[in-house]
Amino acid sequence: MKARFVGQPAQGQPSLLDFVEHVLATDADHLSIVVAWAKRSGLGRVSDQLEAFRARGGHVEMIVGVSEGGATQEGLTLARDLSDEAYVFHDPRRTFHPKVYLATGAQQHSLFVGSSNLTAGGLGWNYEGSLWLDSTGDELEGPFAEARDWIATLRAEPTVCRPLTEELIDDMMSSRDIFIASEGASRRVSTPEQPAPEDSDSVSSGSAKGLFGVPTGLMRPLPALAAAFRKARSRARPSAAKPVAPIAAAPQPVAQIPPAHVVRRWFKHMDSTAAQKPKTANSNPTGNLRLSQERFPFDHQTYFFTDFFGGLPWTPRAGRESEMEVIVSFETYVDGVSYGDLDLRLSHDPARASGQGNVTTLLHWGTVLSRLLREGNHVGDHVTLERLQPEGFRLIIAAQSTGDFAV
Repeated sequence: MKARFVGQPAQGQPSLLDFVEHVLATDADHLSIVVAWAKRSGLGRVSDQLEAFRARGGHVEMIVGVSEGGATQEGLTLARDLSDEAYVFHDPRRTFHPKVYLATGAQQHSLFVGSSNLTAGGLGWNYEGSLWLDSTGDELEGPFAEARDWIATLRAEPTVCRPLTEELIDDMMSSRDIFIASEGASRRVSTPEQPAPEDSDSVSSGSAKGLFGVPTGLMRPLPALAAAFRKARSRARPSAAKPVAPIAAAPQPVAQIPPAHVVRRWFKHMDSTAAQKPKTANSNPTGNLRLSQERFPFDHQTYFFTDFFGGLPWTPRAGRESEMEVIVSFETYVDGVSYGDLDLRLSHDPARASGQGNVTTLLHWGTVLSRLLREGNHVGDHVTLERLQPEGFRLIIAAQSTGDFAV
């Protein structure tokens, strides 16, 4: 038996992605994956390998968890589509937290056990530690047989380990006690110099005001998502030197905004600053909306970052490490007209607390909304932000807010 330690993401160290590619080079005909979280950000980077494995006659079995809000609708759907057998394991009393990959064949067997979920972070971006074992022989022995038997005990619990069907995904999405996120609702801000994955396993924490820096050693890059899963829209920030970008979807009048399960709602009466209508000709529009307290009962210096937009892949901004940013997709309505989903940047910087009215979080209007605000007059209107369940965000500009404040 050959054993090696996997220390991601350092150069010269193997990764979970290397393990998946290694399985293709062996005679393995069965691959069992048991993970706490599976996301499109991970499955979308190994979809070609899994499809090639199945095309040659291999059998893929996945058991995925939905604990702690780590599951996504896209990940569950892909797990079902890329597997011959797919299950959800959920024990309401305990957290399902394993990360086990077992490949077996006539003569070659491989086992990968550690901290790597089937996500972009787990495949190679995050700091992870795992053990990778290889063995030969026509019988499974030792940890290989023990892992196989353990997986069988999981499958033998029919009320806890349920087949992953489209109906089950829909039921979990509408459940009030299981949180299923969406990878389409937000993504990291990424630049060519900092090719961070669009999603991660946790919220980035920044540099703690200079207490921590960035590693000096070379870190392995992460491959891009397979082309089929990449977002069609451009992710580059608008540039003043470029022509105004077209609206992503043709504006459509709506009789009423569709009903939804709103779990967070904040609104603001728009003054000239928020409405991008400077009071003097010598002033320029700010280009952003200050997410302020507005007399609501919360700490606005932390609320938007940790609660309203909590759990999203916030990323330190290049060149300003105290500032965090994220791209959020908002279902957008202005004066009863739907503008479809608009990707807007949010930024949070505790350093703004002094000298700027203690507002630490900004919503940057972006090209389309900036243009609409400049061309119209929304002074006196209300802007409403809503977070929806199971996952999604809405932005509405209208004469009145869409409802009461919901914390």
